[in-house]
Amino acid sequence: MIRPLGLLTLGAMLVLAGCQRAPATPAAEHPPTVSDLDEAKQALAVANWGAAAPHLRAALQQAPDSLFLHSNLAICASWLNLTDEADREFQWVHEHAPSDSEEAATARRWLAKRGDSAETEAAANRVATDSGVHGIVMWGDPPVPQNRMQIFLMGLPNTPTKDGRYALRTDENGAYAFQRIPAGTYKLEVLLMMKPRWRLKLTLEPGQDLVVDLTPENSVPRRDDFAPAQ
Repeated sequence: MIRPLGLLTLGAMLVLAGCQRAPATPAAEHPPTVSDLDEAKQALAVANWGAAAPHLRAALQQAPDSLFLHSNLAICASWLNLTDEADREFQWVHEHAPSDSEEAATARRWLAKRGDSAETEAAANRVATDSGVHGIVMWGDPPVPQNRMQIFLMGLPNTPTKDGRYALRTDENGAYAFQRIPAGTYKLEVLLMMKPRWRLKLTLEPGQDLVVDLTPENSVPRRDDFAPAQ
């Protein structure tokens, strides 16, 4: 049997041990996580397109059918000159948004503008490179085709074609063809023993394939479009 004095001693020891034990640390409180959607909305509110775009992309991983996310990512991409991404997102909006919504109207304007720009660029490229000049080189009495004869086509100084330099040789039939040449004014020249045999001034219209046969009738000295002024 434990005596009362022993009980008192045991109780004192337990109290002392409790006092020496370190107090329990309360569980740490973590701040609530801000979602990508919230981050995107905050960035959009101040037109910070560069900050908003990554959060919009991340949010789309969780909500791939969100019109809000697609339309705002399209707008961010357009401001950031990410045209491929803007095209893709505006196309999605165009296909999924209600036709009478502001999102759909914005998508239609973007896609129409991009289509006009692409057509304008394509037209400019066609104008720039789809002209040409071809013909046959004939010489002698009677004139016969001249094969392997070198022909030069050169842009004129102080004109848009000034940097154009082209050269080729006639084929076995005396034929030549300069293709995909920018429209403009040129000098067509054939040299023999370092002296011009033909020296003609040509103007190529956009899309024109000009036919110029080189014969004794238009050779130097009968015709020389670049002869020094007398």
